[in-house]
Amino acid sequence: MKHVIIVLLAVLFVGPLHAQNIEKSKLKVLYVAQNPDLPDGYSFGGNVKLWESLKKDRPQDFYQFFQKYFKTVKMVYGEDYKEEMSDKYDVTVFDALIPQTDGKMTKRWYMRSAPDYFSEDYDAASVMIAGVGGAMLWNKKTKIDWLCNCLYSHAFNFDKKHPIFNKPYKVGLTMEMQKHKGGVFKYYSGKDAPKEALMWRVQNVDHMEGYPPGIVANPGFGDSPDAEIVSGGPCIKSIKATSLGRHGNFFQWGYRASPMHLTEEGKLALINTIHYMAQFKGQKPFVKSVVHHRLTALDQVYKASDKGYEDQIKLTKHIANQVNAAKVRKMAGKSLSSDKYMLNRSMELPDRTQFLSEVPQEVIEEHMDNWNAYLKYYEDNLGYLGLSEPKEKYGSTYQDVVIDKDLQKIGIANNDLQLLEKCISMFESNEQTELAQKLLKKYTTKSFATAKEWRKWFKKNKEKLFFTETGGYKWMVNILK
Repeated sequence: MKHVIIVLLAVLFVGPLHAQNIEKSKLKVLYVAQNPDLPDGYSFGGNVKLWESLKKDRPQDFYQFFQKYFKTVKMVYGEDYKEEMSDKYDVTVFDALIPQTDGKMTKRWYMRSAPDYFSEDYDAASVMIAGVGGAMLWNKKTKIDWLCNCLYSHAFNFDKKHPIFNKPYKVGLTMEMQKHKGGVFKYYSGKDAPKEALMWRVQNVDHMEGYPPGIVANPGFGDSPDAEIVSGGPCIKSIKATSLGRHGNFFQWGYRASPMHLTEEGKLALINTIHYMAQFKGQKPFVKSVVHHRLTALDQVYKASDKGYEDQIKLTKHIANQVNAAKVRKMAGKSLSSDKYMLNRSMELPDRTQFLSEVPQEVIEEHMDNWNAYLKYYEDNLGYLGLSEPKEKYGSTYQDVVIDKDLQKIGIANNDLQLLEKCISMFESNEQTELAQKLLKKYTTKSFATAKEWRKWFKKNKEKLFFTETGGYKWMVNILK
């Protein structure tokens, strides 16, 4: 019995003993907090009254939490932050919007014409909490974009050996079975996903109805050497979306919870993330995220297939139920902050042909209403997916992901290094010179006039070349090597 008591006491005191043995780091941390008396300035969803109550304690919760692990911690409200403050610290944690480069606080972060939040010189190691990252980096063209403000409490598809799970604290990563959110199944990448999977719990807020969600970034996050995907997370968008990830000196911590509502393992992972990011001070992203991953084209034609369209019908009915619920809450005077968005949603059934808008006419002529054939055609030509000519929409320029007929003529995928070798050889032997030059210029960032120049560049940089889709479907030179 004596031995049993000793073992039980050891188990009971694991937490306190760990806390007592924390060796505070010398890293200097600047915490940019949300002023509880001011509006957040970006869409966060959830129950307004609940959030207003929770955010009163949020600044001190984060501040006191960081003080347990770091000797030097400074807290400043977002409206009082100045860029030069970060120069004095190893890592800056942003949990609030800051003045834009014109010196003003604004809600115009989602407008392409809005001023940036950071200057071009900003290179401080930064951890962006939830939607703050998507908002502040919206116009910065980083991989940390605003795909969806819909991240729940877990994480999946991560490397347990990554430093944020191991240094300086070992994170237990307790796994549990969780259902994927229904939205993932309407995407090509999620069409065959299991209904549930083993996931790691990051935060304990599922029991709190109306707790605002976190943020995820678009697929393709890690397709350049200045970026890395650390984890995916359950959301209503693509199963390939990123919840934890780094692009240059910026880290997206997609989860919304303050330390009060993080799991013990989630707390340690956040502290480890701050330690991890300190090494990236001064390393700005060098690949701009300018277009979508090729999965977006597959997503579109998948929605035209029998299974994909059925999912679209289910989604429309689900949205209709949410809109009706929002209307009832409005009538009862109990609206949520997200209801304003829902009340503007369309409940009309989608036109199946709208998902074929970028499919070549000759392909439509061949397959007509054989809806499943379009997805197979795109799957068979996956390596030939490139960008359309620039188009104007809603006051900005964009490009769709389409089949590149020139690539089909060559028969080599654009993400295969052999394409450059083949085109340079064609140029050297005067074989379809115009086509070779066109493809070389299209799929690199160079525009040399002679075959000799192309060969010299290729020979010098061959071992450093990488292909990025989000960076514009280009072969680029890795400047980090």
